[in-house]
Amino acid sequence: MTDKTTMLNISSDTLGDQVSLTTSKSRYVRYFFVGMACLFPVLTVLGFMPSYQAVSDGSFKPHWFVHVHGALMAGWLFIFLTQTFLAARGNLKFHRQLGMFFAFYGAMICLLMPTTSIRARIAFPPPVEDFVWSVLAVELMAFAMFSLFFIWGILVRKNAPAHKRLLLLATIILMGASIDRMSWLPRLENGLFSNFAYLDALLIPLFIYDFVSVGRIHKITLLGSACLVAAQLLVGTVWESQAWRTFWFNRFAPFVEQAVEIKLSDAQIDPLLGDYGDKNWHMTLGREEDKLYLKLPDIPRLEAGAVSENELFLRTTTWNLFFERDAHGQVTKVINKQGARTWEAARIR
Repeated sequence: MTDKTTMLNISSDTLGDQVSLTTSKSRYVRYFFVGMACLFPVLTVLGFMPSYQAVSDGSFKPHWFVHVHGALMAGWLFIFLTQTFLAARGNLKFHRQLGMFFAFYGAMICLLMPTTSIRARIAFPPPVEDFVWSVLAVELMAFAMFSLFFIWGILVRKNAPAHKRLLLLATIILMGASIDRMSWLPRLENGLFSNFAYLDALLIPLFIYDFVSVGRIHKITLLGSACLVAAQLLVGTVWESQAWRTFWFNRFAPFVEQAVEIKLSDAQIDPLLGDYGDKNWHMTLGREEDKLYLKLPDIPRLEAGAVSENELFLRTTTWNLFFERDAHGQVTKVINKQGARTWEAARIR
């Protein structure tokens, strides 16, 4: 009797462990996509918080279109979270009803992404040497990958396993913008592939989910990951390409007003030369022969040109310098404008 009772107790304990494991696995499988949907807003806040802090202190003054862009992207994350939660709770009727609006909303995102890239380069036209033209390759990749996964996901919406994986992949693509802005993340010398590596790390939970739920990597996960990596490698081939930058610079050139450069005399240049900043950081405006250069800490010097005797621009990046003078005509500070970002540096000497 004792042996039988002991065996019964052991069997009961083993069954209880199995039920517990099964329940835990079922919960993980059911709420995996909800968990990922909760992670994305956290990453967005971590990436964009410095930008919104700059807005609050007045150093960053984005165009209203940028706020619309941010609101629509945040809306996508909210709707994606709602849809994953409805599916996890089994409320498929409302999930499908909301899906009609979700499809329309996704189409707006597809239009918004290239529009944002175009507007930024027309509003703040960069010189042909600016790395912003290389960044365009990343933006085009994100647009292409998001559109691919979103449209594909809508087309196979009756295939639930494929549908939910594709929309997850589309949302992961949007996280690239947040990761790019996380300056505190350690990066290799080539920051491009470091950013790609951090983005691709978001695929790891999906691989684990596939193993737990179906015992193998789902074909959609494999195909989607392969498409993303292939697109990233393609971007890497044009990242340092001057031909790529020149091509896109020429495409935008007819739509922007180019600055008219003038040549300053020595008497006009000399008052501008010197150090600007404070005791912790400074930049130096200097001259070599007849060329002006801006030197920043740990960065190679940047050649400058003049628009007027109080305004300079850098030849290789979108950066204008406006010099303010006192009543005696002495330069007291420089106002730096880098796109929508504005900041000041006082004259040190």
